[in-house]
Amino acid sequence: MSDFNPITTILAISLLIVTAKIFALIFKRIKLPEVIGEILAGVIFGPFAIGGLIVLAGEPLFSGPVNENFVLETFFEIGGMILLFSAGLEFTFKQFRKAGLPAFVIGTAGVVIPFILGYYGSIFVGFSSTESLLIGAALTATSIAITIRTLEELDQLKNVESQIMVYAAVVDDVLGLTVLGVVLAIGSTGVIPGIASILSTTVFTLSLWIGLLLGSVYFLPRFLDFIASRTGDLNLTKDTERFPESPSTLETLTIFIILLWGVIAYYMGLSPIVGTFAAGMAIAGSQFKHKIEIFNNHIRIIFAPIFFAYVGAQINLAEIVGIDLFAFVLILTLAMVGKLLGCGIPGYIFLRNKIQAQRIGIGMSSRGEVGIVIAGIGYSSGLIDSYSYAVLMAVIMVTTIISPILLRLTPDPT
Repeated sequence: MSDFNPITTILAISLLIVTAKIFALIFKRIKLPEVIGEILAGVIFGPFAIGGLIVLAGEPLFSGPVNENFVLETFFEIGGMILLFSAGLEFTFKQFRKAGLPAFVIGTAGVVIPFILGYYGSIFVGFSSTESLLIGAALTATSIAITIRTLEELDQLKNVESQIMVYAAVVDDVLGLTVLGVVLAIGSTGVIPGIASILSTTVFTLSLWIGLLLGSVYFLPRFLDFIASRTGDLNLTKDTERFPESPSTLETLTIFIILLWGVIAYYMGLSPIVGTFAAGMAIAGSQFKHKIEIFNNHIRIIFAPIFFAYVGAQINLAEIVGIDLFAFVLILTLAMVGKLLGCGIPGYIFLRNKIQAQRIGIGMSSRGEVGIVIAGIGYSSGLIDSYSYAVLMAVIMVTTIISPILLRLTPDPT
């Protein structure tokens, strides 16, 4: 970027972090999910609203959309990886195996049903086949980070349905990205692959993530044990609550693992966030979990607000105002119904509890950053035009906002 200015980018990051935190505190005070406040701060103070009007030293604070600023986008990516690593620390591999079949079935149904409804619903309101395929692919998404953040705020991350929800969201994410790959292939070649090809690609992608998880579970605890035995400076005291005066080897290795596992997942054809989730799960059952968790909570102070503010900052309110109301309402309804049916019905079959099943369906309804990534890739690849993108982004943002609210309103089955 020839017009990139590091100073204005630094100021933009600081504005998004501070306003996101302020809005989070306001929303917490009025008993609403903090994550909604952080996203709303991005919408208001992003480049398409107040942030686009701010000029410092003769230069605009945002010279264009946030996804055209590679520094902001990098912060966003790292924020997502840190959030999912933190989520992984809450769930051991043993717990994942216990929730394996329900999570796989719910995650798979949570992709298939929304995709079918999204595709045919989009065709019905006048979108082309290619646009409808991309819209259907975006509706398969589940925002793991937003769901986890809401469950954390409710102190319900350890509930049975919450654990199944998180694992199912990981399966959902892996399968959703596979669907995106198929849709992109259709868009570039104009040829719809056979069902055998689609199934083989899906199985292969899911196998890659399971392989990464198994490798992480085997390697990471042993790697940290080895480093600890050689350096002797890893304080493993379980009751250490104070952040150390100077970072030890363990803190350095935590950053290294988060970034490296995101890169490994990327080069395996997976989303970086599912890679760091696997790394967190691998460490969750080790003696290092407690201190790593303390350190990770500190770096989340910076990256979590910028992550969710970035999600909001990609929304152009002017484009959303001009969309067709009927098309928006129909696709939004299908987006919510798709997850409620696709995730809620198998959730009820496994848990035999209507409230738990309802919570799973609602918790999986937030499209958030995953849906935005799919929409952005489709838009940049020419599969959808600016109008289709605006409709899709409006649907994604509404599901992102109302899903945490509805999750809060559902009773705790315990």
